[in-house]
Amino acid sequence: MGYKCIAMIGEGTYAKVKLATSKKHQRNVAIKIVNRDKYPDFAEKFLPRELAILRRVHHDHIINVHEYFQVGRRYVCIVMDVAEKDLLQKIHEDKRIPKEQTKTWFSQMVSAVNYLHQIDIAHRDLKCENILLTTDGLVKICDFGFGRFMKESFQHSHTFCGSAAYCPPEVLRNMAYVPKKYDVWSLGVILYTMITGLLPFDDANMGQLARLMEMPLVYPDNVDVEESCRAFIATLLQVNPSARPNIQQVKEHPWLKVDDAQDS
Repeated sequence: MGYKCIAMIGEGTYAKVKLATSKKHQRNVAIKIVNRDKYPDFAEKFLPRELAILRRVHHDHIINVHEYFQVGRRYVCIVMDVAEKDLLQKIHEDKRIPKEQTKTWFSQMVSAVNYLHQIDIAHRDLKCENILLTTDGLVKICDFGFGRFMKESFQHSHTFCGSAAYCPPEVLRNMAYVPKKYDVWSLGVILYTMITGLLPFDDANMGQLARLMEMPLVYPDNVDVEESCRAFIATLLQVNPSARPNIQQVKEHPWLKVDDAQDS
């Protein structure tokens, strides 16, 4: 295939990601490798959806996939552009993301999610680790392993998926949920984490997590978060999914549009 793996750059629950050189593409690429035998349930239910979504999506802020192929019957390989780092790594390096940079990157995420929702795709695993940053400072959303096509905007799902710290309370409670509203909640968690450097909800105690989400949001004392930003995050993290905005409403929110001179 013309690829030579040179390093491991990531490992999730269902896949490993390796850095590889590519003769075909004349540059380094990332190869996501799924072991069908090791995760047969994922391979049967979710992997076909991921591949179908990757065939469909083309957006400036979604990772570009070059090709996918099988190695024998066991391995499925997805070849994509390689990024400099993910958002979580950036937050760990810098403690938190400055406000104006947060607005830029968050707007790019919202643009990508708005595109997905317009073509009736929900991601269902938006988290800092799945937000890649390129060398020229652009956001690229990746990992559509839990993505799914939605025939209708308010079609419900029952599958628990994603990472608990980014899941809305209705998912944690095993209730039927609207996947697109799930994505909006996850964006709220990401925004809080970018601004403060911390996750808003501690997932160490899974049994109490949904209850914690119903309590007033707490901000660390050592971080100055403007009231307009707090209000925006509170809007995204509405416990009642019917009160949570859709992605178009998120995109149009004033906090993403105002300048420093107008902000308070």
